[in-house]
Amino acid sequence: MHWRTLVTALAALMFSVQVHAERVVDDFVVISYHDVVDRQVTPDLPIYSQTITRNRLVEHFNLIEAEGYHPVSFQQIIEARSGGAPLPDKAVLLTFDDGYRSFYDIVFPLLKLYDFPAVQAVVGSWLDVPAGGQVPYGNITLPRERFLSWAQVREMDASPLVEIASHTFDLHQGVLGNPQGNEQGAAVTSIWSPQSGYESEAAYTARIRNDMARTREQFEEHLGREPRMMVWPYGAYSQATLDMAAEVGMRYTFSLLSAPNRAGDSLARIHRYLIDQETSLETLGEILANKMWENEALRIVHVDLDYVYDPDPVQQEQNLDRLVQRIYSYGITTVYLQAFADPEGDGVANALYFPNRHLPMRADLFNRVAWQLKKRAGVKVYAWMPVLSFDLGDGYPYVVNERTGGESPEHYRRLSPFVADNRRLIKEIYEDLGRLTKFDGVLFHDDAFLTDHEDAGSEALSAYANAGLPADIDALQQDTALSRWTAFKEQTLADFTQELLRSANYYRQSDNKDFTSSRNIYAVTIMEPESETWFSQSADGFARAYDYVAVMAMPYMEEAENPEAWLRELARRSLTEVSAEQLVFELQTQDWRTQTPIPSEEIAGWIRLLREEGIRHIGYYPDDFLQNHPDVSIIKPVFSNGRRFRALP
Repeated sequence: MHWRTLVTALAALMFSVQVHAERVVDDFVVISYHDVVDRQVTPDLPIYSQTITRNRLVEHFNLIEAEGYHPVSFQQIIEARSGGAPLPDKAVLLTFDDGYRSFYDIVFPLLKLYDFPAVQAVVGSWLDVPAGGQVPYGNITLPRERFLSWAQVREMDASPLVEIASHTFDLHQGVLGNPQGNEQGAAVTSIWSPQSGYESEAAYTARIRNDMARTREQFEEHLGREPRMMVWPYGAYSQATLDMAAEVGMRYTFSLLSAPNRAGDSLARIHRYLIDQETSLETLGEILANKMWENEALRIVHVDLDYVYDPDPVQQEQNLDRLVQRIYSYGITTVYLQAFADPEGDGVANALYFPNRHLPMRADLFNRVAWQLKKRAGVKVYAWMPVLSFDLGDGYPYVVNERTGGESPEHYRRLSPFVADNRRLIKEIYEDLGRLTKFDGVLFHDDAFLTDHEDAGSEALSAYANAGLPADIDALQQDTALSRWTAFKEQTLADFTQELLRSANYYRQSDNKDFTSSRNIYAVTIMEPESETWFSQSADGFARAYDYVAVMAMPYMEEAENPEAWLRELARRSLTEVSAEQLVFELQTQDWRTQTPIPSEEIAGWIRLLREEGIRHIGYYPDDFLQNHPDVSIIKPVFSNGRRFRALP
């Protein structure tokens, strides 16, 4: 063989091996359809949301076939994940929700024609409605004949092309989620009633478990097998519902998080793209190619619920409407929403804006405002919560400063994180937040710090000793122990916040957004590295623990002589420790030294400056929507975030 031929052959072989190594054979995309209508056959049939015409569905199937995509069965996915035959390139799973009769009349013949497998998810209680009856469908009813019969379900389930999944027995409905009347998904909501208030945790879990059990019994009766897949109504689930579904054998569940499914992703929460009549062929092609529309950068407004709250419920609703309209028209992505009451402005929670077991509730407001912002303004909402600064009154073990022998008067009142009972009750507060409200992430307040004189409580000293450190503050402050003591405290706080995230997330509704975390960090810890020991905080440690590191980029609070120069230096130093993808800069809109608003023009200049320095995610605090500060007309041109198309990595 000529040497050129040999080199070419070897190069081709190496390229083939490289491509094979880089291609992840378990990747797949799931698309979600609902009802399908044939306008030539039933031109007068009422059409509801997510409906698609037969002609459009055929166009989609033709695109899938022409572009070399391979519809696969769910069994193929399971076998590939279990070490069996790998999935083909461009694997696609087709799913259809709600159990419409059109799946049998229109879709099933098309599946046989194209030889495409699919999943159909049925609502058990709808199938139990007798012939001639009406099926409850949101705020209306539909004729029973719009839905599959059990005979049709059995016929299709026996086909190698169709697998029937559960869409719950009777959780495909909205229920009252708060006193203000917001309807929220039955599977992930503790029901509120005027007579008895909120459904208890025990009553909620019993209701969900009963629904799961009825689903299993129904499948066994009609199909002779248990269901193994749960398709969550509205794509809404929680870790608690995942656990309860798994208890009855449904270990594989589907959401509506618009994202591809990667090789390492759990099959307990499978992502899907929602498709309807308005989904063009171009958009479908982008979805199948693992591309999507997403925000280029975060634009964050930090909102005090204390501004929304009013003892007059009419005025409070007017305040809420003003806030939602402002956020909707702003073009932002995210709201950090205060979940604790702080009318004194001291940063300590002595009441909360949601029902809970341990502190007074100033008003049942957080869930209402968060839900309205999510649904009407289309933003992601973080619950802004303290980590330690909960004021439970005297008699609780708070952080002890060794210089005073008690609490630090110049700092927040903070419960000691080294006391087991403190940790338990704070976790219970976060669990109540997750069960009784709807939000997308958590912003940890700036109260999670321990100075170089804290914590000197007896439980803290015991924890130091158990970690191999001196049990004496003077000894801990010596050079030989100081860095290890600081690192231990920093890790203790980080570990505790991870416990809080798990507590908040257990019952929290997960739908079409990932649950993400952010934590405030003082700018001084970045500008003066030695200050890590003053707060037990570090930017690189935060970057390892949280999705976002929220730098409090507040020049007047830090008494910067030249705010612009200070911000530039802070940006440059921050980017050496935290990636631009994780870094959030929070500006101030109020000069707390003089209790006066900072001019909107100055804030706009700061935003331009930060963008020049490469800061992608920018927010500010506070947003005074009642006084239009900062002025939207001035801030929006530099702050509002557009949307552009980008490929997912």
